[in-house]
Amino acid sequence: MDIKETALAILSNALKRQRFARQAGVQYDGKRDVYAVAGYIPEATLEDRAGFDYYWSRYQRQDIAGRIVDIPASTSWRKRPEIMQDGNPDTPFCRTFNQLANRLGLWSRFERTDRLAGIGRYGVLLIGANGSDAGLSREMPRLRGPDDVLYLSSYHEGDAEVVSYDTDPSSPRFGLPLLYNIDLGSGLTGFPNAIRQVHHSWVIHIAEDKLGDEVFGRPRLKRVMNRLMDLEKIAAATGEAFWQVAAPIFTANIDPGVEVDDDARQALGEAMEELIHDLRRQVQGQGVTIDALRPPSPDPKEAADLYMMLIAAAAEIPKRILFGTETGERASEGDERQWLGSMVERQMTFCEPEILRAFVGKLQKHRALPVEEYEVYWPPLYQESDRDRAETSRIRAETAKALTPIGGEPIDLVEIDRDGEVYLRTLEGA
Repeated sequence: MDIKETALAILSNALKRQRFARQAGVQYDGKRDVYAVAGYIPEATLEDRAGFDYYWSRYQRQDIAGRIVDIPASTSWRKRPEIMQDGNPDTPFCRTFNQLANRLGLWSRFERTDRLAGIGRYGVLLIGANGSDAGLSREMPRLRGPDDVLYLSSYHEGDAEVVSYDTDPSSPRFGLPLLYNIDLGSGLTGFPNAIRQVHHSWVIHIAEDKLGDEVFGRPRLKRVMNRLMDLEKIAAATGEAFWQVAAPIFTANIDPGVEVDDDARQALGEAMEELIHDLRRQVQGQGVTIDALRPPSPDPKEAADLYMMLIAAAAEIPKRILFGTETGERASEGDERQWLGSMVERQMTFCEPEILRAFVGKLQKHRALPVEEYEVYWPPLYQESDRDRAETSRIRAETAKALTPIGGEPIDLVEIDRDGEVYLRTLEGA
């Protein structure tokens, strides 16, 4: 397949995606478009790069949207992973890496790039190193060691556009980006020559939930976008309804037996307007009575609970984790275990291979780090409370007592560590 055929194939796939996207929300053989009726953003609009602006504005302005993007990243990188070699974290390679990580603020930078990547379809981590003055559009040169790595910068999809791809089917990078246009100033006013062309060798490309290709992931807000808009309608309508209750509708009833000229009517209207805007607390008028119409207060809780449940399910975040305290209760232990279990899986399947190992591999390829094997140890995210540990120890002690032969000692069947926790001994021959 030559370059022309490859380009046509890519264009064909893009057109297919657009055609499928236009079908979202369409019912009854096209007679009803639910998305259009409900005011949802058309699916086709979110498919192209311009759709990033919708995600970015939601992330910036909407509270729940921000949590959906931030929570997976902040939880996954909550505890720093540790680099080891054969279980030893104090080898020359590990020390070199840790010094580099501390100098660059690596773990906070990974967490920030993780968040930016989740807003749109991808994010990038730019590696600034000696040799970049020769041109970022050229391949990164061989580095002399870790000190040649000068800085790291994070960019979301809106500031890092893919402008060309490797279209050679025989290349190991077939279908992956070759060049980016990156706004190095991220919109900072006065930043000189902000948009620069950058070769892929300077970049770690980060995309989560990839399906059809290795470039574009699924934005974390995509599946919940419609439900977020529904919840926003409920919140806005409720706020407006309560405002109407707090500022009731006033009516001025004029006695039919009282003659009121145009000037008096105009003066009464102005007084009523001042009353509504809280500039006046009384109205005087001969033969005039003022009534206030107060509509009933709305109760949006049932509808809001429904949409919060749908949003939590679509975002794959337990409801009490996502929305915080609920009726004064903390997230249950089951919710927390489930959530942290999914984050451990995310650490293993995304954070480690797609970010951490991709970064180390890039530096090893360009000789900023020695080419050596290593392991990654992730500290446990979930820790039992003191009460839970005490209950577990009690159960183990009772189990030992039940297994103790008549005349024996239960202490012979257990071990007690320095923290006072009880463990059953391993039986010989077991």
